[in-house]
Amino acid sequence: MQESFNSFPIRIDESRTARYRWENKPVIGSVLLDSMEDSATWQHIGVGEMTFTSERSVDGEKSLRLISKTKRKVDRDPEDRASYGRPFGEAVARRVFNGEDWRAYNRLSFWVYPTLPGFRVISMYVVLHNDGEIKIPDSYEREGLHFFLLKPDQWNHVVWEIASLPRDKVTAVDIIYRMQGNEPGATDTVIFDIDRLELQKVEADYYEGWGVAPGRISYSHTGYQAGSVKNAIASGIKASEFSVINTDTNETVLTKPIEIKKSHIGEFQFMDFTELDDEGSFIIRAGDVETQPFRIDKNIWRGTIWKTINFFFCERCGFVVPGIHGNCHRDWQCEHGDKKIIINGGWHDAGDLSQGVGNTTEATYAMFHLARRVKESDPELYEKLIEEGKWGLDWILKTRFGDGYRSVWATMDFWTDGIIGTYDDITFKALNIPFANFDTAASEAIAAMVLKDEDPVLAFYCLNAAKEDWQFAIDSLTASDYSRTHRYYPDVQLNGTGALASVELYRATGDMKYAEKAFEQAKMIINCQQITAPDWDIPLTGFFYENPDKDMILHYSHLSQSQAPLVALAELLAEFPNHRDWADWYRCIALYSDYLMRITEYTWPYGMFPASIYKIDESDTPTYREQVENGVRLSEGYYLRLFPVWYVFRGNNSLILSDAKALSSLARIRRNTSFLELCQYQLQWCVGRNPFSQSLMYGEGYDYAPQYTAMSGDMVGSLPVGIQTSREKDIPYWPVNNCYNYKEVWVQPSARWLWLMSDLAGTAKVTGKVGPCENVEFLNMITGKTASIKAGDNGEFSADLPQGKYTVTYGSLKKSITLVPGEDYSLDLKNFFSIVKKSVSREGGKLAVELEAVTNCALVLDLKGSNISFEKERIEVAPTNGSSVSITIRGRIIDENEAHIGVIIPNGNIKELLEI
Repeated sequence: MQESFNSFPIRIDESRTARYRWENKPVIGSVLLDSMEDSATWQHIGVGEMTFTSERSVDGEKSLRLISKTKRKVDRDPEDRASYGRPFGEAVARRVFNGEDWRAYNRLSFWVYPTLPGFRVISMYVVLHNDGEIKIPDSYEREGLHFFLLKPDQWNHVVWEIASLPRDKVTAVDIIYRMQGNEPGATDTVIFDIDRLELQKVEADYYEGWGVAPGRISYSHTGYQAGSVKNAIASGIKASEFSVINTDTNETVLTKPIEIKKSHIGEFQFMDFTELDDEGSFIIRAGDVETQPFRIDKNIWRGTIWKTINFFFCERCGFVVPGIHGNCHRDWQCEHGDKKIIINGGWHDAGDLSQGVGNTTEATYAMFHLARRVKESDPELYEKLIEEGKWGLDWILKTRFGDGYRSVWATMDFWTDGIIGTYDDITFKALNIPFANFDTAASEAIAAMVLKDEDPVLAFYCLNAAKEDWQFAIDSLTASDYSRTHRYYPDVQLNGTGALASVELYRATGDMKYAEKAFEQAKMIINCQQITAPDWDIPLTGFFYENPDKDMILHYSHLSQSQAPLVALAELLAEFPNHRDWADWYRCIALYSDYLMRITEYTWPYGMFPASIYKIDESDTPTYREQVENGVRLSEGYYLRLFPVWYVFRGNNSLILSDAKALSSLARIRRNTSFLELCQYQLQWCVGRNPFSQSLMYGEGYDYAPQYTAMSGDMVGSLPVGIQTSREKDIPYWPVNNCYNYKEVWVQPSARWLWLMSDLAGTAKVTGKVGPCENVEFLNMITGKTASIKAGDNGEFSADLPQGKYTVTYGSLKKSITLVPGEDYSLDLKNFFSIVKKSVSREGGKLAVELEAVTNCALVLDLKGSNISFEKERIEVAPTNGSSVSITIRGRIIDENEAHIGVIIPNGNIKELLEI
C-alpha cells in the first residue's frame, strides 16, 4: 500500500496518543490539594509576579495567576557552555507541603488557562519535590520534572502520573514558566491562570522492566515486512493460543499455540506468525487481549520515511513552518576573526532550537543516500528527499568560512527578535574540527553526484566544497595541534568518518589520492578491533577499542557513531573488490556482525542491541562501578551492559539505530538476511515492539507519548533520544514523566532512521530471461511462500520480491540466492551455476572445504582469505552439463590465535559470494 502525504506539517491523530488515554482514565480516588482560594501555602520564586484573580476559575471564585516577561537582559559568557544560549530565567509558583506521604496516590491533576497572544506553541513544566529516602529532583535535575504543552485561551487539564517517583515525604509542587523569548509580533508578557490542584489515584502505566506491560501485546505497530520474520511478545496473558485476524474481512487467517520462551531477561509468551505473508491489515488476539491494526506489506516502512521527512520539515530553522514558527533566528551568528555569518537555516537539533554540523550533515547525507536509492522505484519520495536534503545542504555550505573553520555547534533555547545588535543575540565562535570537515565532505560529495544532472551549478559548488573540506581535515590531522583538534573523537570513529568521505570523493572524482587515503584509514580501523579471544569466562571478539593501543573499549552514551568504521569498510568492500586488503576488511566486518549477533542473545526475544563491554576499573566516576556490575558478567572485571553506563544524558535510540546501520550495511556485503531481520527488530522496538508496547515515533502507530519539544510542539515523525534506565539499573525505564533528554525529540536518531531505510525499505528487483511464457519459482526459505513468475513472450521476466533467502527453480535447475531491499538482481539462468558448501574440516592449522557445484558455464572461483593461506587463489570449473562435481579447497591458518575467514567469489560476482 503506497501511503502519500499531500502537505506538511502532517496532522496528528490525537485519539492515538498516550495523552488522550491518560486524560480519559477512570479516577479511583482523589484528594483536593488546593482550590487556589488562599495564598498562604503558595510561594513565588524567580521572575515575574504571582497573584490570585477572580477573572476566571475552574471551580470556586479564584485561580492563581502567574505573569512574566518572555525575556530579560542577562550577562552571558559565551564560554559558559551550560548557560549561553539558554532561557533568561523562570517564573515559579510553588505550593508548599509539610513532608506529606503521597504513596497512596499516583497522579497529579491541575488546570491551566494560558493567555499568550501571538504564540504558536506554549509550554510549561511541573516539578515534584520529595525529601524522603530518595530525593527528587535528582542530582541530574531530570527525575521529578514533567513538561507539557498547552492550547491557548482555554482551560487545559494537565495530568501527570507519578507512580515511578518517590513521594514518601513531599515538600512542594512547582508550576513553572521558562523565559524562552517570543517571536516578532507575539506578546512579550505571558499570563497563566492555574486552578484546582488535585492528587488522584488511577490504574498507573507500566514504567520499568523487561516484561511486557500487563494486558498488552508487544508488537510492531507499523507492521511487518513481507517475506520476513513476524512475531509478537506478551507476559502473563491468560491464553494458550493466539489468532491473527484480517481486519478487512474479519476472517481469522491463522491460529497457533503460544510458545513459552526463556532468556537472560525473563520468561515470555511468544507468538510467531512468520508464515502469514499476504499483504493486508491485521490484529493479533490472545484471550481477551488484542492489538490495534497493523499491516504486512512489501514496503512497510515507507510511511515512516514520509513522517520522518515531515519531522525534519517541522524542525527547519529560518523558514516559516505553519503552526510552529515564522522565519526565525535571523540574528543568530557565528564569528571567525573579524568575519561573521548568519547561521539560521538547516534544522533545529532537538527539543530546543540549537544547531550542530554533525547531525545536520549526517541527516543531509542520509537524505541524498536514500534519494539515490529510490529515484527509479519511488519518484514522489525521491523529490521530497531531494527537497529536504537541499535545505540541509544549504546550511552546510553557508556556514563554512572557507579555511576549515565553520559553525560546529551553537546552543539556542529561545526565540529572538531577529534584529542584530540587541541583547538576545547569540554568537558562537567557528572551529576547525577534522571530524566535522570529514562529515561535511561526505555529504557534499554525495550531493554533488546525486545533483549532477538536475542541478549542475549546485553540484559543482558541492564538489569543490567537499574537496576543500576533506583537505582541511587532512591538514588539521597532520598539524602540531592534532591531539587537541580531534580530542572528542576516538581514532576508530574519526578514521571511519574520514574513510567514508574519502570513498565518496573517489567516486565523485575518480582521483586515486582519495582511495589511497581510505585504504590508510581502513588499516587504522582494523587495528582497533579485538581479533583474538580474550581469556574471559564468556570470550567475545569483534568489538572495537578507541585506538590501536587498545587501552579503552569503545563506548557511546546517548549519541552513537558506532556505524562509522563499519559503513566505511562496507563501502570499500563494494568499491574495491580486487584490493589486497579486501579479505582483511571482510574479516573485520564479519567479526563485528557476529559480535552483534552474539550479544543480542542477552536481550532476546526483543533483540535490542546491547550497549557495550565495560571494564570495571576504567573510570572512577561516581556510580560507574555499580552501573557496570549490573550488567552481564563476562569475566573478572569485564561486563556487558544492555544499556550504556550513563549519567545526565540517557536514551538509547541512537545506539540501536547506529548499530543497525552498521549491521544492515554489512548484511548486504555478507548476503545475510538474518542480520537484516535483526536490524528490523531495532525499527520495531521504536514502533511498539518494546516492553511498554508504545510507539516511540510520534504520529506513527499507537499510544505515542508526549515528547520534550517545548519550542516546536508535537511533530509527526519525531523520535526521542530513547528508552533509558533508572539510576544504576540495567533494565528499561520509560516513565510517564516528559523531560529532556530521554524523551526529547532529536534529529540524530531520525537521521539514522532515514539512512537505515536505504538498506531495509522496499523490495529487490529480480530480472532474467528464460523460454517464452515459462515460469520461474522463488521459494522464500523464511516464510515458506512461493512466488511463481511467468516470463513474457520474449522470455524476459521481472519481479519485485521481499528480502530473503530464496530457492529458485526453473525446470530441473535449482539455485539458492539472497535478495536484499533496493537491489537489482540479474538472474542469469542461461549461464546457470549453483555452489553448495558440503563440509569444512580442520586438522591442526590445515583447512579442507568440500563444495558441490553444478554449472552450465565456465566457472571461475576466486578465493580470498584473512589469516588463511589457500593452496590456490583461483579455481576454474568447466561446464558440468547438468551433473554435479565435487571441489576441494585446501588452505592453512596462518595464526591460530587470531580469527580467520575465507570467501569464495564466483565469476567476480560479490552478490554470489560464499563464506568458508
